Amino acid sequence: MMNSSMASVKLICMCAIVALSTGNHESLPASSTANSVTGTTVTDRLSNTGAATESTKFSQTAQVTTNVIFPVLETNTTDKAVEAINEILSNSRFKTELASLFPLQSTTIPYPPFMQDSTRAIQNENEPHDYVCPKECDCWLLENPSRHISVLCAIQHIDNGTDFNVFNRTTFPSVLTLHCDPLTLMNSKLYPFMFKGLHSFIALTILNCHFNYVPEKAFYGMTALRELYISNAVNVTFHTAAFDNLPFLEDVSVVHSEMSYVPSLCHLQGLRLVNFTDNNISTLDETGLLCNTSFKNLQVIVLCKNNLRKIAINISDISANLLHFSASDNKIEHISEYSFWGLYSLSWLDIENNLITSFSTYVFQDVNDLKVLSFSRNRPSNFPSGLLSHLRNLTVLHLFDLSLNMSIFDEIRNFRNLQELVLKNNYIENIEMSSLNLFSLLEYFDISNNSIRTLTENIFMSLQNLEKLNISGNLIETLGKEAFSGLSKVDTLDLQYNKIRTLHRDCLQPLLALSVLNLSYNVIENLPSFQGLQNLFVLDLRHNNIKQLDSSTFAGASGIGGINLNNNRIRTIGAKTFRNLQNLALLFIGNNEVDFVENNAFGDLPIIELSLRNNSISDITFFRYSNFPHLRKLDLSDNNVELRISSDLFSTFQGIENLMISNNRIEEVSSRAFESLLNLRFLDLSYNKIKVLQRTALTTSSIFTSVKPFVKLQGNPFHCDCNMQWMKRWQSFPHANDMIITDLLTLTCTVLTGKNVSMLYKLATEDFLCQYKRDCNILKCSCCDVDACSCSYPCPDKCMCFYSSDRSVNSVQCEGKGFHQVPEVIPPAASHVYLDRNNISVVTIHSFTNMTDLEYLSMNDSNVHTIDDYAFATLSSLKTLHLNGNFISIITPKTFFGLKNLQQLSLSNNILTLMEAGSFSHFPAKYKLDLSRNVLSKVEAYVLYEMSFASSLNLSGNPWTCDCEFLVKFYNFTSSNVEKIKDFSVLTCTKNTTSPSNTTILLANILLSDLCLSNTVKLIDNITLVSTLTTLLGTLVIVVIIVFVIFWNRAFLKVWIYVKFGWRICNQEEDQADVYKPYDAFVSYSSKDDDYVVHELVQVLEKDLNYRLCVHYRDFPVGTSIADNILSSVESSKRVIVVLSKNFIESDWCHYEFQIAHQRLLAEKKNRIIMILLGDIDKSKLVPELKDYIQTNTYVNQDDTWFWEKIQYAMP
Repeated sequence: MMNSSMASVKLICMCAIVALSTGNHESLPASSTANSVTGTTVTDRLSNTGAATESTKFSQTAQVTTNVIFPVLETNTTDKAVEAINEILSNSRFKTELASLFPLQSTTIPYPPFMQDSTRAIQNENEPHDYVCPKECDCWLLENPSRHISVLCAIQHIDNGTDFNVFNRTTFPSVLTLHCDPLTLMNSKLYPFMFKGLHSFIALTILNCHFNYVPEKAFYGMTALRELYISNAVNVTFHTAAFDNLPFLEDVSVVHSEMSYVPSLCHLQGLRLVNFTDNNISTLDETGLLCNTSFKNLQVIVLCKNNLRKIAINISDISANLLHFSASDNKIEHISEYSFWGLYSLSWLDIENNLITSFSTYVFQDVNDLKVLSFSRNRPSNFPSGLLSHLRNLTVLHLFDLSLNMSIFDEIRNFRNLQELVLKNNYIENIEMSSLNLFSLLEYFDISNNSIRTLTENIFMSLQNLEKLNISGNLIETLGKEAFSGLSKVDTLDLQYNKIRTLHRDCLQPLLALSVLNLSYNVIENLPSFQGLQNLFVLDLRHNNIKQLDSSTFAGASGIGGINLNNNRIRTIGAKTFRNLQNLALLFIGNNEVDFVENNAFGDLPIIELSLRNNSISDITFFRYSNFPHLRKLDLSDNNVELRISSDLFSTFQGIENLMISNNRIEEVSSRAFESLLNLRFLDLSYNKIKVLQRTALTTSSIFTSVKPFVKLQGNPFHCDCNMQWMKRWQSFPHANDMIITDLLTLTCTVLTGKNVSMLYKLATEDFLCQYKRDCNILKCSCCDVDACSCSYPCPDKCMCFYSSDRSVNSVQCEGKGFHQVPEVIPPAASHVYLDRNNISVVTIHSFTNMTDLEYLSMNDSNVHTIDDYAFATLSSLKTLHLNGNFISIITPKTFFGLKNLQQLSLSNNILTLMEAGSFSHFPAKYKLDLSRNVLSKVEAYVLYEMSFASSLNLSGNPWTCDCEFLVKFYNFTSSNVEKIKDFSVLTCTKNTTSPSNTTILLANILLSDLCLSNTVKLIDNITLVSTLTTLLGTLVIVVIIVFVIFWNRAFLKVWIYVKFGWRICNQEEDQADVYKPYDAFVSYSSKDDDYVVHELVQVLEKDLNYRLCVHYRDFPVGTSIADNILSSVESSKRVIVVLSKNFIESDWCHYEFQIAHQRLLAEKKNRIIMILLGDIDKSKLVPELKDYIQTNTYVNQDDTWFWEKIQYAMP
């Protein structure tokens, strides 16, 4: 086997190698160092792109699809068993190490430190003492093969401010990699002389720096430069002299940079390598390589992924010593007969994936030393006989996707040195033993996706060195006993996507080195013997017709690490089936018909991932008989699991990270069912039959870790009763040891009070209720178990009663029950009472006694005629009262007396004719009032005044009179409250007229001068009286102006008097309780204003004026919720200083702080808020409470010259 590694060769050349940087990571040349931006090494990135250290495109084009055998391998895991499977799969992708076929010696540029054991960071006195490593860079000393410094700098971008002079002092040979941030929006720019001090640097790599021009003398001063690598520039162009003054330059690579033209490189006679992959070059004239004299040392030309359409010149005119030429993935239609003549040393030729339709028989006549050849994926109309016959030194030959038939074997019959042969995706129908007799050195053979029907006995007998064989995608139905005779070195065999039904029991016995076997996507019913296959590690049996597994199925293959049996017809898993597989790490038996698993079926196997998804398993108690110390992922989705998930079911799974039990029939999850799963990261309980989920069911032990598990719950028929109320509050106030519900916004549920399915997050807290027959709060009542308990109240007959888990909601629903009076036994703790559609004609003073917790009362359509005085007097907590659709005609000040917290009153569709003054005087400001569809024609002026305090009004549907005496007042009222009156557009008044039509007028269209002409005349008649009063009014105005000036400047005068004489004029007295409050003021501000608050406001008030302040960053206790901290801080402070700014307006928590302080102001009827205006603000964006406060109270501008005096005056 070829054991040479590409580590001995510079990272060159083939499109596959260069193309590594087209993915998510940039591929660095060998001179590169660790990527400090991503935290990965070059080795990591090569493996991430599937290239590994071999990194050859030829090996990539013939991969076995074992990388999808076990999808779990894509996850990051450090388990040794999984790493071993990863290694096996990586080595099974039919890659041939071609380094030994490519004689180019390694360059002077050493390897990055993470690729060598002999490299280390510069750290002691034995290192170059004059070397300064910038803080943006990492520097290493590379000691093999010679001492060099490798420097990697992670920067945002390059511009004229980027200083490379820090390296001026060093004379130590160095290599430099500049890695710009690929996500930055700023383009880079190169400048002349920017690297002028880097005399000792022998290599320069520039990655992801989006510059578009390389000016003259950009590299001036880098006289020792040998290698230049540029990747991911943008539409880059070069000054014609960009590469001057670089006498030792050997390697030039410009890749993925949208380059369409290269200036002449003819003066660089030391040039060894040119790599222009993935650009826009359309002709060889644009490569800068067509000179009067050829390059003597040029060995590698890579032009992959460009727009070349033909090769019409003799490549030897560029360099007769060329070793490697790659022009794959272009649009080449024609190659001249003499294009490769004279290239006697050429060993690597890649013209794959072009549009070539024909080849001259003599095109390869001078490349007799060619070792690697691919012209796959072209469009030749025929394959000329003798085209390849003289290429006897070929070791790698790729001829796939060329519509070839069996005659190709006659063309290559005598290629005795062949080690890698790829003939996939052709029309080959048969392989004859004589065709393979001379391929004794062949190590890798891919003849997949052809039309082969039969493998004759001993067909591969001569391929004694073969290691990887791919015959997938053919039409093979039977494998005989000697089908693989002679293949004792084969470690990877791919037979997937055939039609194999019958296998001789001993057909695999000759494969003594077999490590990876893929028999997926066939129709196999009975498996062959694996006896003697001690090296077998990965076994893929997906998509077959296997029905039975027994204790002998895997006998003799105890080394197996992974088995995939998905999509078969297995019904039973016995206790002895996998007993002897002591290395088994991955086991997939999904999409089968399994309905029974014996106890101890998995024993003490070291399984890391187990999939039993999409079977018919109903009982999973067998897990109690298995020990899974290494299990990380268990998939039981899409089964018939019915039992309750108890806390001991998965007690042996302490290492599990992913647990999937979705699409089952689980109805209950017990409390703390998953608490023992210390490493749990993801739990899927979606699409089960769970109706109620206790919060403690999702409690985990993750409180001791920094990562909380994620859980999916969607698709369950949740019943949102009081036991589910926690889920409504979870998003805002999750517990420290709760899981994170990833799909909370998609969860649906039904509620007791409705039949429709609702989105859970849209439900109100009062919707999460449990029904009860008797209300007795055990926290407040000690006799709940006694029948005659005085604090236990039954639900009224005919009614339904519900409460929430925290008893904040207690709902009594008695709609449509035919009551003639309010039930006498309504529980006093009721918060919501529904009495709609009854026949309660009178609401008496005794109807709602002792119901101090009632917040919501609805008596719509209940035939109410009369409401006794003080009927609602005891309902001090009532916020909403609905009395729509009744026969109420009169409201007096005693009707709603006591409703001091009422926020909404609905009296629509009654027969109201009179509302006395004071009817709404008991209500707080900003209540909602609906008086629509009554028979009101006019109301007193004072009632209009009371209604002006409402935040929302509905007044339409009443026969309001157009009489001028009332209309003037009503018109002024409605005009001043248009925004509050929701139905203003349809609000009308009625004229007193005998006309049968046109008596109703829209208020919005009324002109008072037209309707109230007589009043206007009276005003004119009284003008004389007005003039008589003018003198008196003039005197009064002067007095008013003087008083107004004093009043307008009263705040300033108070401060001035305080500063001058120390007197506080008309200042509120301090409460006695304030003496014991620890803080003088709590400062409410946005964290974005930290700079002003912390360094100026707090400094002056505490240091200079000796006040004690409460501020977030210092005084909030850890572990207490933010809301509790705010409430406690306001209560503990004598004043609240609000720093009002743009940032404050945009902060929800700041609004909350103000509301707490404002509520305290209203409750105590004292202004304790000191408002500081910081900068300009948009008052239209203020919340209503804040806007009202500013309009009615004084605030202090931060730039006020008397700022500190006013603040000091307002402080206690």
